[in-house]
Amino acid sequence: MYPAIEEMIQAFEEDDLIFRVQEDEESSRLTANAIVDYTSFTVHFLSTDDKNDVSVRVPHFVRFKEKDVTEMLRVANEMNNRYRYVKFVVAPESEAVTIEYDFPENTEHIGPAAVEVFRRLMSIAEEAYPVFMKAIWNRPSEVSFGNIQFHDVTV
Repeated sequence: MYPAIEEMIQAFEEDDLIFRVQEDEESSRLTANAIVDYTSFTVHFLSTDDKNDVSVRVPHFVRFKEKDVTEMLRVANEMNNRYRYVKFVVAPESEAVTIEYDFPENTEHIGPAAVEVFRRLMSIAEEAYPVFMKAIWNRPSEVSFGNIQFHDVTV
């Protein structure tokens, strides 16, 4: 197991956070589930070497349909401008938005820093999720039956 993950395990245990650890030949991964007001998600802390080179990922934070790609790119850009170190990435091929963060390699005390990043990601996700959902659900929907189209309208 890589040293960064070992330090994170200790810090997560000290804060009574529930997590899992997965190891393979190329990496060590600590995953923790988070539940906020509007959604739940899994945060992955991934280390691939003996340095403090740790990547943090929240895969499939928001799922969307192909028709919403443009709107998701607009919202992701807005969120990337709002949050300084966290990056929202839109992946059209998987129809999902991922949240990314990378620790600087010279991070000291990476365990407590990982706990802090975990808590901040929970806060950011709680603020960002409704913005993404509004972008998806606030668009007028159309239903089509043959050559007849019905539009949802508010009167």
